[in-house]
Amino acid sequence: MKLNLGRVFAAAGMLWRAERALILPLAGLFYFVPTLALLFLLPEAQPVQGGNDEAAVQALLAYARANAGPILTVNLIQLAASAILLSLFLAPERPSLAQALRLAAGRMIAFVAAGLLMWGALMIGALLILPALYLIGRFFLVTSVLAAEPRTGPVEAIARSFALTAGRGWWCFVATAIPFFAGQAATSIAAGIGHASGDNAVLGVVFDGAAAAATTATWVLLMLVKIAVYRALTRGT
Repeated sequence: MKLNLGRVFAAAGMLWRAERALILPLAGLFYFVPTLALLFLLPEAQPVQGGNDEAAVQALLAYARANAGPILTVNLIQLAASAILLSLFLAPERPSLAQALRLAAGRMIAFVAAGLLMWGALMIGALLILPALYLIGRFFLVTSVLAAEPRTGPVEAIARSFALTAGRGWWCFVATAIPFFAGQAATSIAAGIGHASGDNAVLGVVFDGAAAAATTATWVLLMLVKIAVYRALTRGT
């Protein structure tokens, strides 16, 4: 089946309009609040003087190690949010929110394992940029498969995503990149203005909130696009 970006984003928009009363509180609780907490609690990374790439990498690694606890905690909460939202709209026989929560809880080990496998593959692919970008496209439906096909394990989900995205790897990468880069731009602008506000605590809170909202909106759009693509490829809708 040939996918069309316009139709996929239109389908995502239709789902949002029909279900936003359910999606908004879920996104707020499981994505916006943890993201905002992370922005509030983490110390600002200090710029590296001199423009040395190796020094910048080492500083980034040191920052990540020093703040690994809260970063990993928020990442797990956000992964749970993805599992819940995808289960809500892709699990067989449309579950209730309570059922989707139980389904996601029961599948979290599979989601984490699949995430680690994909992360490892992307790190290897990152040695050459194009393979990593292509892998992002081929991994596009892994979490959708885990939510929609409950008997599928992490390795099988990756294989199933590869089967569904065969001949569509770059298309799926573009479908990922559009919301990602739009969200990154909005987040960077809000965060930059927030940092420029200096000691003005009120402005700092406002722009941190705007950055968290932009990140959350990006995640919601990406999840809805994944739902629309999975449905299109498996149900012909």
